[in-house]
Amino acid sequence: MKRGISLFAAAALSFGILISGFSVFAAESSTGGPVLNAPYLESISFTNADIDGGFSEGKTKFTVTLKDPSVSPMLDSYKVNGTARLFVNYIFDESKRQTGVEVTLEFESGSVRYTFDYSNAKEYEVTGNANLSDLICDYGEVVPAVNAEDTDYKLYIPSDLSRLKLTPVTQNVNASCSPLDISLNETQEPKLNFTVLASNGSTKHYTFQILRVDKTLDEVREEMNSSDYVSFVTDEKFYEKPEFLIAVGSAAAAAIVLYLLAVIIRRAALSPYDREEKNFYAREEK
Repeated sequence: MKRGISLFAAAALSFGILISGFSVFAAESSTGGPVLNAPYLESISFTNADIDGGFSEGKTKFTVTLKDPSVSPMLDSYKVNGTARLFVNYIFDESKRQTGVEVTLEFESGSVRYTFDYSNAKEYEVTGNANLSDLICDYGEVVPAVNAEDTDYKLYIPSDLSRLKLTPVTQNVNASCSPLDISLNETQEPKLNFTVLASNGSTKHYTFQILRVDKTLDEVREEMNSSDYVSFVTDEKFYEKPEFLIAVGSAAAAAIVLYLLAVIIRRAALSPYDREEKNFYAREEK
């Protein structure tokens, strides 16, 4: 009898360990049930934020301490075990105060959600700062990099990317800007508009023109995973390249200069006076 109890206890313990391990790395499927062997984050880091106690693979809820409580943290680096797309969003309270970061891994059979709540969230402060500091887009590249002066940008994406999930990052934690999740066909290149609302009620408008490069999602993903990756925007249409624009401008300037020279020479050649004709007003010498 004791042997039977021992075997039952051992089986129960093993089952408990299995369930425990399963719950740590399980994800939620589209039907609400768990997914076995789901992709998960192996590591992640943010600018302007330290994860309290460090990142652990067995957790999905964390707190982070902001180095500057008035500045929004941004995704710095991450590593995923498995194949999944990573999306970043920001968490706000009822007063539109930024209180944390939400990171979601999405894959074919479900998703895993991680939350990073600010341990030192800044108290609501009225400011006029309505600047964006970044636009997070999985497999997208913003040109030029988001800055405080420009409001018009290009957003390059793979040729076959059909879903865009965009997260605008406000420079100030008390400003807000709604994320965007849209579906596109492979020919669409729309212009997207974002409006940042500062805590004092002022706004700033941004536009991002979508442009597709001659690379597929798989090709872009492979480039991004390389150790020396810098940018995948190298094969954009020739008439959109800076070198082409400079060449066109130089050619146009040269054409203008040649035209002006031609006009000057022509005027000099077509003198209204005949050099061999006597001057009408000249006094005849005696």
